[in-house]
Amino acid sequence: MLSHRVLGTCAGLLLPCLAVLSSGCGGPDWKARAVVKGKVTIDGKHLTVGTVMFLNKNKITSSTSIDKNGNYTMNDAPIGDVVITVSVPKAPPGGLARMKGMKAVAKDVGSADPETGKRIAMMGDMPDKIVPIPDKYANEETSGLTYTVERGEHNHDIKLQP
Repeated sequence: MLSHRVLGTCAGLLLPCLAVLSSGCGGPDWKARAVVKGKVTIDGKHLTVGTVMFLNKNKITSSTSIDKNGNYTMNDAPIGDVVITVSVPKAPPGGLARMKGMKAVAKDVGSADPETGKRIAMMGDMPDKIVPIPDKYANEETSGLTYTVERGEHNHDIKLQP
C-alpha cells in the first residue's frame, strides 16, 4: 500500500503539469482575434492586388486579400504585437490584358448561388494593373512592418516605401 507521503508527492508533481496542459499550447489568448481594416499604399499609390498577413510572437497568423482599391479587411487578426507582410503577385505571362481576355471567354463559366441564382465568376474582379512593391515586404524578417492588434475593430493603413 502506498503511503500518504508518496501520494502527496505524486499529486504535487501532477497538479502543475495539469495546469500547463489546461492553458493550451499558445497561452490564454491563442484564440483571441480582432478585426483590422485599412488601405495598403506605396509612395502614395494604392495597391490593386495582393495579400496582407499578420504574424504574432506565437507564430499565429491570419491573412487576407487586398482589393483593387487597395483595401483589406482582416476578420481574424491575432491579438498582440504582430509582424506584417505584404505580397503582390508578379504579372502573368502576356500581362493582365491577356488574363482579361481569358476572363471574357470564361465569363459564362462559374457557379450559381443556390439561394439567389446569381452567377459567381470564376476569376473575380481583376485590376487594370499590378502595382509592384519591393520583395522585402513579403518576408517577415525583412518587412519592417509591425503593429499592435487590440480587441475589437479598428483601422490600420499600411504605407510602404519604394
